[in-house]
Formats: sequence, C-alpha cells, structure tokens
Amino acid sequence: MKKTQKALVLVLCGLLCAAIISCGTGGGARADDGDLGPGVPYVATSVDAFNDASDGGTSTIAIEEIEIDGMVAYRITGNVTTSFQWGFVGWQFTPDEATLELLKTARAISFRHRGDGQRQTVKFRLSTIRDYAHYEFHFAGEPGEAEQTQVTIRPMRMFQQPSWGTPARFNQDRVEDVSFQSHESWRPGSFEITIWDLRVHQ
Repeated sequence: MKKTQKALVLVLCGLLCAAIISCGTGGGARADDGDLGPGVPYVATSVDAFNDASDGGTSTIAIEEIEIDGMVAYRITGNVTTSFQWGFVGWQFTPDEATLELLKTARAISFRHRGDGQRQTVKFRLSTIRDYAHYEFHFAGEPGEAEQTQVTIRPMRMFQQPSWGTPARFNQDRVEDVSFQSHESWRPGSFEITIWDLRVHQ
C-alpha cells in the first residue's frame, strides 16, 4: 500500500511539473477554459522604441511598419550590448483611452509574431511599480520559422514579476500599457521579430 501511494505521488508531481513548464515557456497559457472569442484589436496611439542609452548603454533598436494579412505589423530589429551591465531594448504600445479601459478588465492578451527563435518578453506595465520589475511573460518561436505563431496569455495571472524586483500586487486597473523587451543581458546580440494582431479579450 505504501509503495502504491509513493508511486501515485511521484506521478502526480511529474504531471504538475510538466504543466508548469508548459505554461511558463510556450506560446501561451490557457488555464481559463471560458470562450474568449476573437477579442478586440489593441489600438495604440503610438509604438515607441526604448533602449539603455540613459543608463550608459549602447544597445540599439529600430521599428519598421509593414503589412501582414491586411494588418499593420511591426518589424523590430535590434542589438543588445553589455556596455550597461543589464543591457536591454524594448518597444511599447501606448493604448488609446478605449483600449486602456479594456485592459483594466481583460481576461487575456493575444498577438501573433514571427521571429528568429530567441526568447522575448511581453510586459503588462502598471503605474504602481516603480523599480521597473513589471509583470511579464516570456515567449519564443522556432528559429527560421516562416509561418506566424500566436501567443495567448490566459489568464492574466500568467504574467509574473521578475525575481529581482520588489513584490507588488497585480493591480490590473493601474495598467499603463503593453510593451515588449529583449530578455536582457544574459543574451546579448542581435535579434529580429515581427509583432502584429495584438488583441484584448474580455
């Protein structure tokens, strides 16, 4: 009886670990079984690049607006250096007023991307966080993948703060924007990614 119980516990632990790994590193987590529907397009008043220049860094980034499937898409190229110890680049989608209100009660965020296989980060930035440790979710596609990959972050609690930050509540109603960022200096070097069809799901 004790051996059977031990085996059952080991099997359950293994299944739990597999589920956690799958959610944390793949194309999106879907713990919420409710139907999200098509969602509402994220309307941005601007899409702006940022880098580590103000920290003495030399990382670079460029954004090119293109079209994919009749939609506006953003091709981002950059090079992350370690002139600043934690070198980074990123780009933010500043929402219009209607989109900002939707973000406050969103059940999920989705977007499509095509990249070079390197890991990138999408951030849900809150005005209550002062040390830049914004809630984030990591994603990546296959290197050289020609077709699009969809990422759905569902439920919103899949966004997590990085371990180096000061823990803060996920006050969703204090959202500022959705932004993306290279995954910092553990992986310096050049990258390329295209993002489009960013949507908010209620």
